[in-house]
Amino acid sequence: MNPAIFEPRPMPDHNAWPIFVIPGDDITPGPTDLAYLLEKPAGAKGFIQIADGHLVTGDGLRWRIWGQNLTARVCLPSMNHAPLIARHLAKYGINCLRLHFMDLRWPNGLLMRSHQPAALRKTGDKPVRSQSENTRSLDPEALTRLDYFVACCKENGIYVDLNLNVARPFTTADGVVQAEWIGYAKALTYFNARLIELQKEYATHLLTHVNPFTGNAYTDEPAVALVELVNENSLLESWLCNRLIGEQTEPCGTWADIPPYYATELDNRWNAWLAQRYPTRQVLFAAWQGDLAETEDATQGSVRRLRKSDFAAASYGRFADESAFYAGIERSWFEDMTTYLKDNLGVKQIILGASDHNQGLNNPLHLENLARMGITDGHFYWQHPEFPDRDGLLKDWFIGNTPMVDDADRNVIARVARSKVKGLPYLVSETNCPFPNDFAAGFITILAAYGRFQDWDGIFLYTYNETQSDDAPLEGAIRSFFSIANDPIKMAETATAGLAFLRGDVQTARQTIERHIQRATLIESQRTPLDATPYLVPYLSGRLALTHGLAIASFDAAENAPQPGKIMLDETNILSDTGELNWQALPGNGRVFVDTPSWQAVIGRVGEMATQNLVTNHATPYAVIQIISLDDQTLAQSGKILLLTTARAANTDMSWQDVSRRSLGEAFGQTPTRIEPVTGLITLRGLENAQQVYLQPLDGLGQPYGEAQSLTRSPAGWLIRLEDFPASVWYLIRVER
Repeated sequence: MNPAIFEPRPMPDHNAWPIFVIPGDDITPGPTDLAYLLEKPAGAKGFIQIADGHLVTGDGLRWRIWGQNLTARVCLPSMNHAPLIARHLAKYGINCLRLHFMDLRWPNGLLMRSHQPAALRKTGDKPVRSQSENTRSLDPEALTRLDYFVACCKENGIYVDLNLNVARPFTTADGVVQAEWIGYAKALTYFNARLIELQKEYATHLLTHVNPFTGNAYTDEPAVALVELVNENSLLESWLCNRLIGEQTEPCGTWADIPPYYATELDNRWNAWLAQRYPTRQVLFAAWQGDLAETEDATQGSVRRLRKSDFAAASYGRFADESAFYAGIERSWFEDMTTYLKDNLGVKQIILGASDHNQGLNNPLHLENLARMGITDGHFYWQHPEFPDRDGLLKDWFIGNTPMVDDADRNVIARVARSKVKGLPYLVSETNCPFPNDFAAGFITILAAYGRFQDWDGIFLYTYNETQSDDAPLEGAIRSFFSIANDPIKMAETATAGLAFLRGDVQTARQTIERHIQRATLIESQRTPLDATPYLVPYLSGRLALTHGLAIASFDAAENAPQPGKIMLDETNILSDTGELNWQALPGNGRVFVDTPSWQAVIGRVGEMATQNLVTNHATPYAVIQIISLDDQTLAQSGKILLLTTARAANTDMSWQDVSRRSLGEAFGQTPTRIEPVTGLITLRGLENAQQVYLQPLDGLGQPYGEAQSLTRSPAGWLIRLEDFPASVWYLIRVER
C-alpha cells in the first residue's frame, strides 16, 4: 500500500455510539445459535486422525476446526462459569479450543502456586520469579478446574488442543542454570538436557493425569484432538534473529541474547558436529570455499558460530552447514519428544510440533522440520501492536491502523498460505487483527472465506480473552488487544464466518499451485530480506493465494517451480479461480467480495458494492455487510437469512493519543461496549418468489428487539434503509413465499 494514499480516520467520540453488548455467558437459543453444527460429545466417534492429507473424525469423515485460543487463567474457569463458557462457545460454532499458556503458576496456569509471601514475589510493579521454588508439580485446584472445563467442552461438542511448553517460568530450584536470565527459554528448550527432561516431566504429569469428570487420562481422551509440543519457538529463528551470541551479562528476558553458559554448550556441539562431518581442517576449508580463519579448527573446538552481521559475507558452504546444524537439533528434538509421548506415555492424539510463526523472516528449514511431523501450522497477525516499553505493555503501545483490504500482497491469507505443505493437514492456530484497529471488521470473514478456498483444516482465532479475573470474560468490555469474547463485531463475525467455514459455503480452489523449491534457494532465503513475497522466490507475489490454492510440494527440488513468468496475476481485479471471491486492489480503496449461493459479503469503504443477491450503498467510512442463509438453502431460496452490518467497536470512555492509536496510559476504557452504526441503503435482490420480506433487529443475545418490519419492494429488490432500524450488528430476515 502506498502510505501517501491512505488518510487516517479521525478519532471518534465513541461514547456517542450506541451500546451493544454480547455477554460472555450468553447461552440463549435463537437464530444465531450454531451449536447444532457440533457433534456431541466431542470424540464420540473416536480420536481425530489424519487421512488423505486432512483431519478426519474416528469414522473417517472430514473434520475442520473453527477454533479459539484460550490463554492462561482463561483455560481454567471457575466451576460456576465453566459450563456457561463452554455452551456459549458452542453457540458461536467453536468446535475446538487451543488451551494456551497453561504452563504458568496458579492462578494464571497449572503449575503449583507460590508459597512465598506476595511481598517477596514483587519488586515495585514488576513480578520477580522466585528461584527457590520449583515448577515441577501441578496445582490441584488448577488441575480440577481444567478437568471440569474439558468435561464441559466435551459435552458441548468442543475438542481441545493441549499446549505443552509455552511460557514456563523455569527456576534455579528446577536445576536450570541461570534460570532468572532466560525468560521463556526460547531456543534453549531444544538442546539443553535439563530443560528437555523438565519438558518430558511436565508432559507426563499432565497427559497421564486421569480426569475424574470424564474417567479418562488425557492420553486416552478422544476429546483431545491435538497435543502441541512448543509454541513460537525455533532454534533456527533465534539464530537468524541474532539471539544465540552468548554475550548476555544480565537478565534480559525472552526475546534477547542467550546467556554465555548456553552459548558455550552450542559452541561445543557445533564443533563436535563439524569434526564428525569433516575429518580434517583441510577438508572443512575446501567445503567452505576457504571461509575459515587461521584460528578456526573444529578438532580444536575453535570454529565460531556466525552472527547475523556475518551472514552476507559467509560462503554458501559455511552458511548452509550452520543452517543444517540448527535444523538437525530441532529435528532430533521433535523426533525425541514424539517418541517419548507416543511410546512412553501412550499419547494417541495428533502431535503438532510448533508453528511457522515469524512472518518477518524466511525460516523454511523450520517449516520442513514441522512437515516431518505430518501436520503444519502457521501464525500471523495483521498489525500486531508494537510495544516500545516491553515492561509496560499497556502503558506505551501503538498499531499501524491501516486497512488490510488495501494490501493484496501482504495480507493474512498471503502470509499464512506460505506454510501449507502438499499432502499434509494445515492449521492457522493464531491470527487476529488486534483491537483497536479501525479496519478490523471483515478480518474474520476474509479469513474464513479464503481459508475454505485454500482447503485449510482449521483456524484458531487468538484469543478468546486475556484476563486476570474469573469474571472478566463475562463483564462486557474489551480488555486487551487480542480479546475477542466481548468484542461485538468479532463475535458476530465469528458466528457467520464459522457457519460458512464449517458448512462449506466457499468452494475449494480448482487449481493448486505446487511450489518446488531448490535446496540452495531455501538456504539463501534465510539471509534474504523478506520483501513483498512470502513464497521464498521473488517472482511469486502474495496475491497468488487469493487466486489459486497453494502448497509446497518439495523442499529439495531439482529446480524452482513454477518458473518466472509462468503465472500472471491481475493487478487490480484479483478473482479466485472459482469466481466466488474477488479482492479488488484499488489504490486507497481496497474491496473484498464474497459471492457464493449461500453466503455473500462486501467489505470496504463508502460507495456501491454488489453481489448476486446483495447491493449496498453504505455511508459509513469503512464497513462490512453480509448475508448468510440460516436454513441450508441458497440465499435466493432461503426463508431465513442473517444480515450482518459491522464497522468499529469500542469500550465506553476509550481514548488514545493519535491516529496510530498510540497510547500512554490505560486507554481501553470500561464497560459497556459500543458499536459504530452502519448507515446507508441495502437492496436484497433475486429472492425467488418472495411475496413479503420482514426484517427483525436482534440484540446481543441474538434475540428479537423492537418490532419486525416489512420491507418495501422496488424494481431493484427489497429495500433496507439501516437508519430506520435500531442499531445492531445483526438482523434476522424472514422471507414469505
